[in-house]
Amino acid sequence: MDFSKAISKAYETKWSYINTFTVHMYFEPKIAEFIGWSQSDETDINLNIISINTPQLTNSPVEMYVGDRWKIHNGRDELYKFSITFRDQNQLDLYKKFTKAYFYQKTHYFDDIKMTISLYKDADYVDEVSSKIYSFEETMIDSISQIDFNNTTEAQIAEFTVEFKCAYPLIDVQF
Repeated sequence: MDFSKAISKAYETKWSYINTFTVHMYFEPKIAEFIGWSQSDETDINLNIISINTPQLTNSPVEMYVGDRWKIHNGRDELYKFSITFRDQNQLDLYKKFTKAYFYQKTHYFDDIKMTISLYKDADYVDEVSSKIYSFEETMIDSISQIDFNNTTEAQIAEFTVEFKCAYPLIDVQF
């Protein structure tokens, strides 16, 4: 392919942009009440989200050398871990809610502390529609990053990252 055709092909390609996404977070009623998660939190959460990193798809492989040959298989999947980085507001309101949820989940039944997080890829072009990429059901908080308070920086919005884990994400992939 000559250079001019390659350029034309690149201009015609409908690239997928990583800055067009929407996240929905649903907490079970008991934990939502405990941490003070409201409908407005659900509605406005995307204003606070900086980024989401989808899980790395990995497994614990089965690899055996038997009879002068390797026998391999993928084995069991590892837990699916993903993270969301947030900007905070109102005296670290979100950080406090996620921290309360983290400690609450240590002493309560899974059915009371689980959450569902869905990731949608928004339309990049006029003729496209939003599509669900992942639905992370039965999700727990795995870790919450620290917040670095620092007197030597200019006014800066507080940011923190929450890592989540789930056993079986629902992936919207057509085979």
